[in-house]
Amino acid sequence: MRLKHWIPSRRRWVLFSSDNGVCVVMYRSIAEKLRGDRRIRQFHSMHLKRLRQVNKRDREDPRGFFAKYGIHEGVTPYKLARNLPVDLFVTPTFSDKLHARLARCRVQIFHGVSFKNYCIKEKALRYDRLFLPGPYHLRRYVESGLFREGDPRLQVIGLPKLDRLVDGSLDRSAILLELGLDPALRTVLYAPTGDPGNSLFRHGEEILSALSKLEVNLIVKPHDHADPDPECKIRWSERLLGMRGERFAAHLGSDIVPLMFASDLLLTDASSVAFEFTLLDRPIIHFEVPEIMNGRYSHMFDLSTWGMKGGHLVKAASELLELVPRLLEDPSEKREIRRAIARDLFHQPGRATDNAAAAIYDLVGLAPPPGRSMCEGTQRSAPSSLA
Repeated sequence: MRLKHWIPSRRRWVLFSSDNGVCVVMYRSIAEKLRGDRRIRQFHSMHLKRLRQVNKRDREDPRGFFAKYGIHEGVTPYKLARNLPVDLFVTPTFSDKLHARLARCRVQIFHGVSFKNYCIKEKALRYDRLFLPGPYHLRRYVESGLFREGDPRLQVIGLPKLDRLVDGSLDRSAILLELGLDPALRTVLYAPTGDPGNSLFRHGEEILSALSKLEVNLIVKPHDHADPDPECKIRWSERLLGMRGERFAAHLGSDIVPLMFASDLLLTDASSVAFEFTLLDRPIIHFEVPEIMNGRYSHMFDLSTWGMKGGHLVKAASELLELVPRLLEDPSEKREIRRAIARDLFHQPGRATDNAAAAIYDLVGLAPPPGRSMCEGTQRSAPSSLA
């Protein structure tokens, strides 16, 4: 329910938390929307996962970590932040270490969408609101039995991270030029998932070799906090940084949105980026990853609804030599499926940030500032562009 019994003159304390850079990208636009409102004091806290491939300096320098995303105020050590008596706690992660114990209201905004369905779990019950990306996740939570239909905790908002894909704020040529690539060429984005057994860790050399033979720009975006994989002997972050080519760029940051916008085709495997890319209605190719698809968590996967249906599945890098040019020449294949996926997964793309901000103002008992745009499109179930 909406929080009540506010002292009108008191500032509302809002805590945002993250356990990786992707999480900051997920909530950044919301924080920016609230910034400048003197009635709200923002706190930002992070606890990066130690077992993943993150920069040690980021763990030791929270202020430097958040500065990369344009956040310079309110940075707070997580051990202090999780015990702050904040009015509102907003997070894209289910991390126990970051959970705000004394928050009056807790909001989960999710760190992506995926057929893996890792977010459909009992931990969702400890939040007062779930800001759902779209109708699909509303159905899944009800079907799981965790929530009843009409539960006010389920609020369809959209995915704020993706607003920039459709709101006209990005410039394809500028993005490619910043990467050192020719805007006149078609561009392929290769963005694998971070699970052990992903396509980069198992077939990266063959995939890059095949794509290098095509007259296209290639952007490689490895998962920025991939799980360790003892079977992969290549340190791909170092390898990619050392690679050079006039049609090649590697991006090791956390924000994939500008890269998607600038690309004409996506190559991935089991990553949620495939669903996000459907908003652009451009071709998608999935590289087969049997270790992941048949792994220990495969019983949680929902492959029957959408799965990999919006893209083409390949089993070998050599298949890319024919398939990529064909799809670039005629991107209409599977267009209707891509559009259906986008409609089901993403509520009001381009307006999700406004929806989330309006919902937050409602939760903390404040009216949005006069003249500040807020959308009414939420539904309840009853510093560079490449940062």
